[in-house]
Formats: sequence, structure tokens, C-alpha cells
Amino acid sequence: MIDINNIKYKRIFCFGCSFTNYHKMPTWADILKLHFENTSTVVHNEGKPGVGNYYIFNKIVQTGLRYNFTKDDLILIQWSGVFREDRFKDGQWITPGNILTQSVYSTSVVNKWFFDEEGMLMRDCSYIHVIKKMLECDDLNYEMFSMNGIQAIDQYYEPSIENASLQTFKENRFIGLTSLYQDTLKKINPSMYDIVLGENAGVGEGVRLKGDKHPDYHFLPTQHLLYLEKVFQFKPSDELRTRVEKITKELLP
Repeated sequence: MIDINNIKYKRIFCFGCSFTNYHKMPTWADILKLHFENTSTVVHNEGKPGVGNYYIFNKIVQTGLRYNFTKDDLILIQWSGVFREDRFKDGQWITPGNILTQSVYSTSVVNKWFFDEEGMLMRDCSYIHVIKKMLECDDLNYEMFSMNGIQAIDQYYEPSIENASLQTFKENRFIGLTSLYQDTLKKINPSMYDIVLGENAGVGEGVRLKGDKHPDYHFLPTQHLLYLEKVFQFKPSDELRTRVEKITKELLP
């Protein structure tokens, strides 16, 4: 396990979706930035809301080329859900998020052209495998985790299974995929959903933020801090903990 508290790192690069970089509140990456603010360690938050693993894969490769990752760096990767769809079009990334809940395409278009649980899992396992190999070949310091697990589940809704034999078929195919990539997948730390929500992982009722009309399904800053502590043995100062708790309290009605 990488010592995330170690100030020997000159730069820390954080990758992920809105669970890494969110305009409404600080995330684990922002907490690390606060932790290292009076040191020589620079924290880069390369997360972007709504992105899937195709974007994250590209962002890691391009950031590595741009900044020339070295052994003095730490790369932290929070992989996103497999049901997301990313595209680069006309000079910008289009990241509508979960293909099952966004409104860019009709349900018929999604079902005909985009949605395939096995294919999406296969695609993202390959991205993760290539990044792992790239970082290890350069002998770089890294840790990987995920938002809600690298598996074919929907982050908002429980899957509905109408046909038991179809479910068994899919599970067998998924087991085959995860077995193929087992050496890569076992490098991924427990997901944020698993640690923060525990046995309720994958459900989540959301929280009402001050001024919002609808629930927000992102984790609060105190929950991000909890994740860092439980998974990475992060040791915040009393001042930082008080600061995070204050920020969280101000977000709530």
C-alpha cells in the first residue's frame, strides 16, 4: 500500500469523475490538496464530472506525456462506472454520464447502438489493464480505486432481471471477464460506495444540499475524508478534520 501521507512526493495526480472533481463541494482530491497546501507537494486534480473510463484512460495517458511522470510522483485513479459514455467532438469532451439516465439519446437508440453490459465491462477492463501496465513499466507509484466498483451495475437503480436463465448467462460471461483480468482487478482498492455506504452500497438515497431542490447523490466532504482514512490510512491533522467538518456543515440546510 502506498503511503499517501508521505511528503516525499513532489506531485500527486488525481483522476476520476465528479467523485474526484465536483463544483458543489470538495472531494478526496481537494482534501489532499488542503493537506499538502503548506508543503512542496503539488496536487493536480484532473477529474471531470460525468466522465467514464474512456475519458479517464485518455486523460492519464495525456497527462503523463504532458507532465512526464517520474518516481517522485503519485498517481491516484478513481475509475468510474462502466455504463458511462464519453466522446471527443469538435474540440471538446462530451460527457453526459450514465448512458441509462442521460437525455442525449432516446431509449431506443441507447438499446440499439450503445448499451451492452458485457461489452462495456470488457472495454473498461482493457483500459484499466493498459494503464496498470503503463504505470508499472515505468516503475511509478500509483493506487487505483473506483466510484462504485468495476462491474456491470447501475449506480442509480437496482438491475431488473426478467429472465433467470438470461441472468445466469450474463453472470457466467462476467465471471469469465473478471477471471481474465483478475491480476489487474485485484489491484483496485474497495470502492467508495462499499466503504461509505457499506451493505447499502449501490443504493444511496442522496442528500439535500442547501439551496437545492433535489437530492444530490455525491458524497459529502466528511465521507470523502472517511474513505481516505479507511482505505489509504490517511492521517489528517486536527485542523484539517475540523476544516472539512465545517465545510460539510455549511453545505447542509
